[in-house]
Amino acid sequence: MATANGPEPEPSDDADRGARGGGTVQIVDHALLVLKAIADADRPRGVRELSRDLLISKSSTQRILASLERVGLAVADESTRKYVIGPAALTLAWKHAANSDLVGAAAEVTARIAAVTGETACVSTVVDDRRVTVHEVESSQPLRLITGVGRPYSLFAGATGRMLLAMLPKERLEHLVREHTAAGSGSGSGPGDDGDDAATLTRRVEETRARGYAFSRGEWINGGCGVAVPIGTQGTVSAALSIYGPEARLTDDRMTELVPVLRSAAAQITLRWHQPG
Repeated sequence: MATANGPEPEPSDDADRGARGGGTVQIVDHALLVLKAIADADRPRGVRELSRDLLISKSSTQRILASLERVGLAVADESTRKYVIGPAALTLAWKHAANSDLVGAAAEVTARIAAVTGETACVSTVVDDRRVTVHEVESSQPLRLITGVGRPYSLFAGATGRMLLAMLPKERLEHLVREHTAAGSGSGSGPGDDGDDAATLTRRVEETRARGYAFSRGEWINGGCGVAVPIGTQGTVSAALSIYGPEARLTDDRMTELVPVLRSAAAQITLRWHQPG
């Protein structure tokens, strides 16, 4: 991009955004920023674009991507030289799932809920202000919904996101609502809350907190419905248990019937989670 005084200068190594206090290592900070950027993207990202968006010099960005590619955490298209997340990231996800206290506490109960309800059951948490599924058991029905372990979604669309928001401290909720409304309807939040103002969003979350469960209908995918209940909070991690399925099966009456079933299951997960091993 050109400026009035000539070409826009490339970010220098000294000016890179990763220069932080607290004893962190700058190159590690940079590598994690690049890895997270390509993991969060819904399309391949190029060196120049990443350098510009992350305020890391192009040369540093290129070296980081080469290192990530070498260990399988990034993959480049041979023709475009744009990058996507690599297969080695799956190993990290599997290791997390295998060693997570929450996943270990939830696995058996979640499988039972999927069998009892006939719908996809999942456990989700908040990661980088997004809703992320950490464990999922798919429905055995031919027509089913899945969220995908590790895939981030907006907290402002769907029953699970609303339930997780209801579990956050008031200050953090207010901050997220302000950020979301400032971003506008183009933030990728889904059809459930486009155009809602801060007061409306906050009211919906407060109603969910008071009720102790959340329903959704067509909020993050057309024809999809969900029910979510809180599991609890341990340290900085809040978790919710949800089921998702098509509206043909998850009518309002059916979702209401399943709330006590999910609450009982969530209580079992909570007990196991707080007493690992």
